[in-house]
Amino acid sequence: MGIHDGHRERVFEKFARNGFVGLNEHEKLEIILFFSIPRPDTNEIAHKLLDKYKTIANVMDAPVYELEKFPHVTNRTAYLFKMIKETASLYEIEKCLDKNYMTVPEEFGTFFQLSLANSTVEKMMAITLDSRGRVRDRGIIISEGDVSGVGVNARALMELVLRSKATEVVIAHNHPGNIAFPSKD
Repeated sequence: MGIHDGHRERVFEKFARNGFVGLNEHEKLEIILFFSIPRPDTNEIAHKLLDKYKTIANVMDAPVYELEKFPHVTNRTAYLFKMIKETASLYEIEKCLDKNYMTVPEEFGTFFQLSLANSTVEKMMAITLDSRGRVRDRGIIISEGDVSGVGVNARALMELVLRSKATEVVIAHNHPGNIAFPSKD
């Protein structure tokens, strides 16, 4: 028996008791790696990934071709990281969508941020509400632009408002380059 015998089971047991609370960063990453790397020691791989990328979020954001340079990390592992990131985003969006009422700016902000987070082009999005703040239509893309701008499609916006019989509408758009200065247009 080696010192690593039963390691995966011990880490899983720690996770089963408290989730990620109380686990070291490398153990959190190890658990993820267990699902795509069946045999080799994932502890060493997790440490190497964290040495280079510093955080699990940075590992998940790393390009697939870079991740594949690590021993035992295949494109299957790299895409698992991408799927986890997308699944977490989808989970949060669907929690927002499940709300029948949205009344405070933070709720709208969270919804729009999550909905537009992975977009590589600017998009104009709307949520329509009735007079009591009940959501009628949510996350409707009104118009799509390019990497540096999006036009307001007034006709599409008005059609949405009329079709959903809304009395209120909240619109937002993203800045994929993270530069939130308004354009000249």
